[in-house]
Amino acid sequence: MNLAAGFGVAGVKRFPPIGSVFNTLKEKSKLSLDTNMTSGVGLIEQLSKLIDSQDTAYTVENSKPKVKRKALTVRSALRQIKVEGQPLRVKQACELIRNTQHDRVPSVALARRRTDADGHMSLVLDLDAEQIEGSTYAWAVMTCRKLENIRDETRKLRHMQRMQFLPPLNNVKHGQMPKLDVYERAVVNSELAELDARWAADAGSQALQEKLIREMLALARGIDRRVRVNLEAFGSRLYGLSTSASDFDLAMSIRVPQRNAEVGFMRFVRHFVVRLQRTRGFQRVVWLQHARVPIVKFVYRTSHGEHECDVSFNHGLGMAKSRMIHTYMRSDPRVRQVLMVLKEWAITRAISNQNAMNSFGVMLMGLTYLAQERVVPPLQLLTTNAMNTRGWKNLAALQQSREQISALYLSEQSEPIRCVQSGEQLPDWRVEGKNAYFLAKSVGWQSPNKQTVPELLFGLFRFYGCEFEPENHAVSLRLGSARIARANLHELKVQMPEMVLGRPQMWRENLRLLAVEDPFEPQVNCARSAQGEWVEGLLWEMRRAAAVLRSGANEGRVLSALF
Repeated sequence: MNLAAGFGVAGVKRFPPIGSVFNTLKEKSKLSLDTNMTSGVGLIEQLSKLIDSQDTAYTVENSKPKVKRKALTVRSALRQIKVEGQPLRVKQACELIRNTQHDRVPSVALARRRTDADGHMSLVLDLDAEQIEGSTYAWAVMTCRKLENIRDETRKLRHMQRMQFLPPLNNVKHGQMPKLDVYERAVVNSELAELDARWAADAGSQALQEKLIREMLALARGIDRRVRVNLEAFGSRLYGLSTSASDFDLAMSIRVPQRNAEVGFMRFVRHFVVRLQRTRGFQRVVWLQHARVPIVKFVYRTSHGEHECDVSFNHGLGMAKSRMIHTYMRSDPRVRQVLMVLKEWAITRAISNQNAMNSFGVMLMGLTYLAQERVVPPLQLLTTNAMNTRGWKNLAALQQSREQISALYLSEQSEPIRCVQSGEQLPDWRVEGKNAYFLAKSVGWQSPNKQTVPELLFGLFRFYGCEFEPENHAVSLRLGSARIARANLHELKVQMPEMVLGRPQMWRENLRLLAVEDPFEPQVNCARSAQGEWVEGLLWEMRRAAAVLRSGANEGRVLSALF
């Protein structure tokens, strides 16, 4: 079993269904593909190189087509390659690939998506496929082990790889994390210390951040003395899970005089952007004024190099979310360690990205599991951090009741929301019209869960990879569970999978297998951009991570083997 495989840069790459590899973004002339997906031109180039290595006459028509608002299928792409005057067929392409030795071109194969009796999906090779219609096929690119003579080993390679391509790894569902011996515990402690040093910005980075804030405040406050301006870091820089090279995410709060406040706000931001563009050290300034939250992106250049920066305006909810994550991390030392490993895993395995789900969504999945396992309390439902059996029982009843969940929505509140432990009324903290309350006090919390960090990580990966049902359940940190029925979160803007499963032509565009509720904006799905194929890959990566942890120390590695 090759546990180095994957759908990110670490191994095998996963791609969307054949019929929509070249699906384009609406009203844009660029391909709708993230970093984990191949490009049509790249596929054509690979096949062309293989044909060329056999000294076969061929032509390529429109090798760089202008794609605008029009889906180009792989069948259409293959038609651009003509061998002896005839379009290249799928069977010819597969035959060509497995019978050609070319060290610099990775092997390409058709893979069929297969679902087992338990409903788990995986990809297996299907080199005999002659039809590519439908959504059950996907292009997969993998680097095979180097064979002395691929022509002579073709038959052996075919049988060796046929059922081992992205193995389902379902056996981890019933496995347990073995107890670590003294040596393995020492390895884990060393790995955690190394990761902790990496995911803590050094003094120089902190000083640079303070310098940047001072300069930007001076620019902003010089525009209009009547406007009150404040600027501070948020996101990973606020809750202390960033490297020295991480981007600077800043939030600027602007209070203009009450009269014509909205017009005054836009005028102020416009003047601020102009000042940034005219100030030395601020380069490539771009104002995304039509984004959900207005953002200015720029590069801050110093003698130490260039630093990517984002400034959002009046983004109180972003600050509230960052502070809540910080409170969760302070409630138990294991929380930061689990989230740190999870973030490193998501980045090195090329899982988190802006085109599917960013690191904030991955963090929510991690925190929700920790709340589900009672490592941390449900901060948004408490006025005290002293949870006992009664509190946990009340929370469990809430998580399963559609009526009680509905009563938590602001639009349907007929009576105040009460603490699941004490019954006291929860404070109403309004930020941008949303209830952003959470228990900001973390001192004194005693978790009943005594598992170690490796055990928690194994449980997290096994739960999402084997037990989590994305078509039925939603991840809700607000409610402290990843087993919330999707139908009970009726304000969450996500289609139920059964609405599109019977219409394959809609899968690519509308199928959203993963629902991750934003803790303060319950109508927002943090995985709204994640397509079905990406979610399948994510769950497989979870199973793969659980299998790696269960295998124990390998060549002096335990946690680092995840990456």
